[in-house]
Amino acid sequence: MKCQLRVQRHRSSSRTPRAGFTLVEIMVVIGILGIVLAMGVPPFVRLVQKDPLRQAVGDIEEGCNQARARAILQGVPTELVIRAADGQLTVAPVPDTQAGQTAAGAEATEPLADPAASSSTLFSARLHPDIAITLLYVNLKDCMKADESRVHFYPNGTSDEFTIVLQTDRGVRKISLECVTALPKVEVIR
Repeated sequence: MKCQLRVQRHRSSSRTPRAGFTLVEIMVVIGILGIVLAMGVPPFVRLVQKDPLRQAVGDIEEGCNQARARAILQGVPTELVIRAADGQLTVAPVPDTQAGQTAAGAEATEPLADPAASSSTLFSARLHPDIAITLLYVNLKDCMKADESRVHFYPNGTSDEFTIVLQTDRGVRKISLECVTALPKVEVIR
């Protein structure tokens, strides 16, 4: 007794649907993604590129904060130098300082750091050509006509009195230093 099992395959004339996407569907999705990305690029570029006034305010704040931090942490009087000719901002140690002197003339309690380590600039930036400095006071003296203005930061956390007003066609900002804490304060004037 022999048994045979026969399996017959029925081929139908209609095709069975297969899982997956067609090339047309994939191309439509890629096209929609391209349009959405193209709409998002201009705001992203504007976000990455700062407005010149915002950039200038940020640079001056950063310079003041770097000078204050270096003066306090390393016990070395530091200065923010503003050059009028090219709008250059530089933070560097005060050259030829009296050892250990502070803003009030009292002896500093912190030892001075190694002079070789403090000879380099800590921060450097350049103001955008569209930025106009309309007011610049250091220690209540008008420094608008000076080629170079120096704001000193001392190891005891104090600084010179400093006020600067920056102006562009988009607005006016006033940055001033709190003498006792040497922290910058920004005011929106317009």
